[in-house]
Amino acid sequence: MTDYKAIILEVRRGDRRAQMVFYDLFAQTVFNSALAVVGNREEAEEIMQECILKALTKTALLNDDAVSMRRILNRMAVNLSIDALRKRKGFIISCESYEAIDCEDETEDAKYDFSVEDIRKAVDDLPDTYRSILALRLFAELSFDEIARQLGAKPATVRVQYMRGINKLRKELIIKNV
Repeated sequence: MTDYKAIILEVRRGDRRAQMVFYDLFAQTVFNSALAVVGNREEAEEIMQECILKALTKTALLNDDAVSMRRILNRMAVNLSIDALRKRKGFIISCESYEAIDCEDETEDAKYDFSVEDIRKAVDDLPDTYRSILALRLFAELSFDEIARQLGAKPATVRVQYMRGINKLRKELIIKNV
């Protein structure tokens, strides 16, 4: 079973082997999308399994194009991840008005050499609000308006939280590399 359309046809018929092939095709990217938002491997794995199970049980969600199917599953993972964050105690974005934050000079970052592992650890250490907004903006490539709708906040609040998260991430990386 190498042809994606043949796999989808068999999945629609309920073939278990085709379902495993489908799972193998999409599990890692869906997991990565969920992990980027929730920051917890076990929770991301549950979200990934829930997304794929939903697609396998509701065959109307299946798409004959692999790229489109990947987008659909990743969007589902992001939405379920946001729902999981909302359920966590303490994940609240205040909708109070914030003063504008000046962005630090980005050229200053150029004098530091950060490894991917350094960045990953620093992102994991961020508070849930900052980490999730950064993940939605940078990895899921959502606009501030889309993130605000997802989180039930004002776009201006999301922008401020994003800038605060970026600034906190920079400070953490610089402190660790000094």
